[in-house]
Amino acid sequence: MHRRTAMSALGAAAFMPALLRPASAQTTSTSTRAASGLMQSRQLALAGNQFSTQTSDLATGRAQHDIVKAFAHFEAAEQRSIVQAMQLARLPVTTVTLPPEKMQMLQQLQGLQGAAFDSLYMQVQLQGHQELLQAHEGLLAAGGKDEKVISTIAVAAIQQHIAMLQGLQQRLPA
Repeated sequence: MHRRTAMSALGAAAFMPALLRPASAQTTSTSTRAASGLMQSRQLALAGNQFSTQTSDLATGRAQHDIVKAFAHFEAAEQRSIVQAMQLARLPVTTVTLPPEKMQMLQQLQGLQGAAFDSLYMQVQLQGHQELLQAHEGLLAAGGKDEKVISTIAVAAIQQHIAMLQGLQQRLPA
C-alpha cells in the first residue's frame, strides 16, 4: 500500500513542472503586457504633454481671440507643472519624438495666424486632450503610486479642459 502511495506521489511530482510551466509563462506574459502598456501610456502622456505645450506656446503669439490666448497660457503652464511633478516624483521624463501627424499639425499651426489659427488650435487641443485623457487613464490603471497620484489630478483637469474647449469652439466665430 505504501509502495502505491509513494509511486503515485512520485508520478504526480514528475508532472508538477509541466503543470506549473504554463502558469509561470502566463504570469510572465501578463506582466510583460502590463509593462508594455505602462510604457506606452507614459510615452503617449509625454508626447501629448509636449505637443500641447508647443502648440499653446505658439498660440500665445498667433491667436486672435483673447480667450484662446488665455486658454493657451494656462494650458502651457499646466503642462509644465505636470512635468515638474513627474520630475519631483523621480518618474522617467524623457523628450519624445512627436508622431508625424502631430509634427504636421504643428507645422500647419506655424503657418497660420488669427481666426484660422484659433480654429485649428482649438481642434488640435480638443483631440490632444482626448488622447491625453486616454494616456493618463492608462497610467491610473497600470502606473505606480506616484503616477497614479499625478494622473488622478491630470484626468480631472483634462476632463474640465475638454468641456471648456467644446464650449469655446461654440463661442468662437466660424
